[in-house]
Amino acid sequence: MTSWPHRARGRAPGYARGAGLVALSLALLAGCGGTSGAAPAESPAPAPAPAAKEPFDIEEALARETGELPARELRAADWSARAFGAGEAKIEPKEKLVAISIPIGTDTHVECFVYNTMLDSGEVIRNFIELLDPAKVEVARVVPWEVSVHRESPAVFVQALYLVPTAGGKAAGLLKIALHADRARPIACLHDEVGYVRTFERLAKALFDSFESKSAAPKPEYTDTVILRLDKLPVGFETSDLLKDEGGQRRWFSRSATFVPRDPKSLHIEDEASNVLIDPQGQIKEGVWIETSGGKANHRIELSQKKNFEYEYSGEVEGKKVQGTFTPAAKAWLASPVATASALARLLKKKGSFDLKQQEYMPSVDPTKPVDVQYLRDASGAVTVSLKTMRLVGSLAPDGRPEAFEISAGPPKLTIQRAYVRGKL
Repeated sequence: MTSWPHRARGRAPGYARGAGLVALSLALLAGCGGTSGAAPAESPAPAPAPAAKEPFDIEEALARETGELPARELRAADWSARAFGAGEAKIEPKEKLVAISIPIGTDTHVECFVYNTMLDSGEVIRNFIELLDPAKVEVARVVPWEVSVHRESPAVFVQALYLVPTAGGKAAGLLKIALHADRARPIACLHDEVGYVRTFERLAKALFDSFESKSAAPKPEYTDTVILRLDKLPVGFETSDLLKDEGGQRRWFSRSATFVPRDPKSLHIEDEASNVLIDPQGQIKEGVWIETSGGKANHRIELSQKKNFEYEYSGEVEGKKVQGTFTPAAKAWLASPVATASALARLLKKKGSFDLKQQEYMPSVDPTKPVDVQYLRDASGAVTVSLKTMRLVGSLAPDGRPEAFEISAGPPKLTIQRAYVRGKL
């Protein structure tokens, strides 16, 4: 079904650069104080008391936005795009990326990086968050606020509010991160200044939407993206593509990332990717599955068909090597996500309930054998997907892929929702 049922460092942030941190002292919340008592008679008359300063309002600062900014052309050797800016952007080609500095009329510029190779989305965002050195700053809040789809690839938006000790008290900073997870030319944008969240979001989305590359990857035959939410909070995505390789063979390429809050100050970040070669009947011929978290591989597993419906697997799980063989209970080759969706699409065309049981390979659940999965549609039309102790209840799209599901795991409510689809399986 999807992987949801289972489990570049850039420039230093503002406080280190000097200009990026808005020196807003939280000590001003207490106002200004003074001493009391009469001065000695021989002392000169005291100077008039200074006017009381307005208390600093952090919420007001966080709500700051720029006015309307004009769209400006951005061009490099093999790509072009548009982004809103208060002035011309500085574009600097580097070895593995192009760096862009975009003024927006505030104390700091928006810094963007166009990469020339696919990235692990979660790992990139984790690296940017870790620029906030705990020895120098106190992170007060980290939260993803948006996941959306642009040019058939998801984009993730995360912000980190932090505090820095200064001579006048604690100063606040807000690091905003946007990452467009394009397969060929991912783009990351940063802005380190309190406020301007929607300004930053508009700029990044305009850049993501307008980006045109001469070296763009071939479009897949089919692509879909689902978004994962905890209640209303977007915490991840999965994008799946059906591709033809140079030999004309079909591959199901899936990548996902999750950004789930551990607590108000940190996120648990994971990346998953799989690349499955599909035989002419839509069954799994071979594949590789990778899951990483915190900069380390949770697992990397390779699977391949042998003889008599036997599969061989090998790889590492949490640093330990695993290797072996298994034969599915039905003594048949395992259905790929394409074959599963096709079977469900046929069942969806019929009226009434259905009950499809099959084995699927999910290394995040068990790399040593396939997992029993049940797709059950009841008389009301609701579809329940069951595996191990997990249940998902919701609806399938007419093509047999997930439309909307709620994972039965108790509060907060965990849901997946299709956000984009193009093509046919």
